[in-house]
Amino acid sequence: MPLPALRSLIVLALAALIAAGTLARASEPSAAPVRIEGAVEIAFTAKAGGEAFRLLVYRPQGKAPAGGWPVLYSFDGEDSFALLTDIARTLNPLAARTGRSPVAIVAIAWPRGRASIDRRVYDMTPPTSRAGGAHVMPERPNGQPWPQLGGGDAFLALIEDEVKPLVRSLLGESTGPQTLFGHSLGGLMVLHRLATDPDSFSCYAASSPSIWVDDRQILADLERAIARPPAASADAPVPGLRVTVGGAEEEFGPQDARAGEGAEARRRWIANNAMVTNARALAALVAEKGEGHLRFSYEEYEGRTHQTSRILAALDAVQFAIDCTE
Repeated sequence: MPLPALRSLIVLALAALIAAGTLARASEPSAAPVRIEGAVEIAFTAKAGGEAFRLLVYRPQGKAPAGGWPVLYSFDGEDSFALLTDIARTLNPLAARTGRSPVAIVAIAWPRGRASIDRRVYDMTPPTSRAGGAHVMPERPNGQPWPQLGGGDAFLALIEDEVKPLVRSLLGESTGPQTLFGHSLGGLMVLHRLATDPDSFSCYAASSPSIWVDDRQILADLERAIARPPAASADAPVPGLRVTVGGAEEEFGPQDARAGEGAEARRRWIANNAMVTNARALAALVAEKGEGHLRFSYEEYEGRTHQTSRILAALDAVQFAIDCTE
């Protein structure tokens, strides 16, 4: 083969190889953040304590109703926001077709990489009213001492003083009925807000609340709150309270038995928490003394554990927020 022809053949071959490589690179997958349509994230620093937080907000599609969107507020935004927003995106069109207002979702989260168990325990536990200021707490399954407790009131003040104004700036100065939702320690904080300032929200959804904290102090707090005289005006709104719990939350399951040397500590933890027993005690308290003070509903999710009940509770909370009226 003549040299010019050989060169031409080599050039063609190289061109084919380069083209093939380009096509291969073009077809390689690329990673990009997943975004939720209608959702925004705002990073802000609390004026009161100088702590950094994230505010996650989902706004329904379309024009806001005359009274503003109903709003579902949630703790633990890192875990709850995507779940609640997906449920809202599913239920909101049905709500609109049946003459009810779609619901907006608001969740408070710590900065990325800054969330921790210690931080959550502090922010999601009420201060104690016991002499000496020491909480009564059970042994932890890991055997470690409890971190600092009792920052819940400051966290709730953050919601009232800083988060709610931010939400109004995003959704409009008028908002519809507001519902507060939390799971586990978050459920405890829902009950604590109800006991200390029931007018903060129209409805309260407590999922598997950690009533066991501080030797069930929240039950005494709620009993005192219920004992207060009802509002003088017959037209005054009565708060709605929905409490849910997994029916299997007191069972020592196979996953707990696999804890090895820590299995016995895990057994004691589950027994002490008495999630179902305590939730039933709360339901009995409200049934006995809450008439005229609360619109109350209670449900146990048969066979559901502490982890899996959260999913059903989220579904219930969104529907509860849509149905919540002042």
